[in-house]
Amino acid sequence: MKNKNLPITKTPELQKIFATRMAKESEKNAPTAPTSEFTEAFVKRFTKEKLDQWKQEYGNRDLIQLKVDDSLAVLRPILADDLGEYMMSIGTNGMSKAVAFIIDQLWIDGDADLLIDEDKFIAIFLQVNNILEGKKAEFFRY
Repeated sequence: MKNKNLPITKTPELQKIFATRMAKESEKNAPTAPTSEFTEAFVKRFTKEKLDQWKQEYGNRDLIQLKVDDSLAVLRPILADDLGEYMMSIGTNGMSKAVAFIIDQLWIDGDADLLIDEDKFIAIFLQVNNILEGKKAEFFRY
C-alpha cells in the first residue's frame, strides 16, 4: 500500500500535463459573451424593458447577471466605493462575509434560493469574487 502523503516526482511528462491543464483552466476563465439562451432566460424572467430601465438607472453601465441552474439574479454595476468597502471587509470580516456583504449592496432582483442554498451561494460567491478581482487594474514596477 502506497503512502498517500509522499510527494509525486514531477517528471517532464507530468510537467507537460500540468502545463496543458493550466492552459485549459486559463481558457475557462476568459470572459465570454453571453449566449442567446442565457440572455433569453433573463429577458423572460425580468423583461427587456426592466433590464434596460435598470441599466439606465446605473449610467448605462452593464448589469451583472448571474445564473445558477434555473436561479437568476441581477446586480447593479460595481462602483469604486463598493470595491473599497469590499476590500476593507475582506480584511476585517473575511472573504465569505465580504462577498455576502457586496452581494447585498449590489442586489437588484433575483431568486432568494441563490442566497439560501449553500451550493448555489458558493457558485455565486466564486463568480462575484472573480468579477471583483477582475476589476483590479494591472500594474508593474520599473
